[in-house]
Amino acid sequence: MQRLPVRLVDGSQLTGSAATYYTSPANTITTIAACTLTNTTAGAVTATMHLVVSGGAASASNMILSARTIAAGESYNVGAALGQSLAAGGFISALAGSSTSITLVASGYATNP
Repeated sequence: MQRLPVRLVDGSQLTGSAATYYTSPANTITTIAACTLTNTTAGAVTATMHLVVSGGAASASNMILSARTIAAGESYNVGAALGQSLAAGGFISALAGSSTSITLVASGYATNP
């Protein structure tokens, strides 16, 4: 079983509605090692994140960050994401209170069982 470091999200600006930013590939278990949200605007903006199982949808039952206000210019490390695993087809979903205001960057490890 090989465990390889991988950039999960290179730096994507969140949209105003829930969107998928990373999906764990087939035959892979992905473990999140780092996850940061950065507000690139001059005003405070909220951000919400979900870790969703394959075939699921973003909902209250898989939310790991709920409308967290991120100050202008602030970077916020999403501690609830660290160490979490996504089975094949599982995905990271997120949204911001204002489109193109929050940048998501994440990295981790991919394991092929």
